[in-house]
Amino acid sequence: MSRFLLVTSGRSLFGLDLKAVCEVIKEPLLHDVPLAPPGLMGVVNVHDMVVPVIDFARLCGAADGAGRQMVVLESPRLALAVTAVHGLCSPSFRMPGGLIRPWVCETFICNRGVAGLIDVTVLQQTLQQHLLSPDAASMHGFDG
Repeated sequence: MSRFLLVTSGRSLFGLDLKAVCEVIKEPLLHDVPLAPPGLMGVVNVHDMVVPVIDFARLCGAADGAGRQMVVLESPRLALAVTAVHGLCSPSFRMPGGLIRPWVCETFICNRGVAGLIDVTVLQQTLQQHLLSPDAASMHGFDG
């Protein structure tokens, strides 16, 4: 049975496949990036690697809610700032298809409620196109 890391962003629940998660960091030292595009909170040092930190609440459409907990993802390394990390969960029921965002590949029910399973590859592609590319500085938010 699959297990996911369950996180909250704003008021929404999401699951991340454990294979895509490197580690969780609580309240890391965040460094500002001058002229960073909206949604890029800054960078953190993770084991001597500079890792960009994404405001996941903003990516989800919330006006605020970026947390101080970071979920560091593998390949390419980036961190999602989330409101809370709830730990591991095993979904009791899974439904194909996502919610509103293209990077949510399915919906599942767990002990905390209904959550969206994040397709990390699609999320990273979306971020690369809309936030981390060289011309992203001209963007004024996320299109999802």
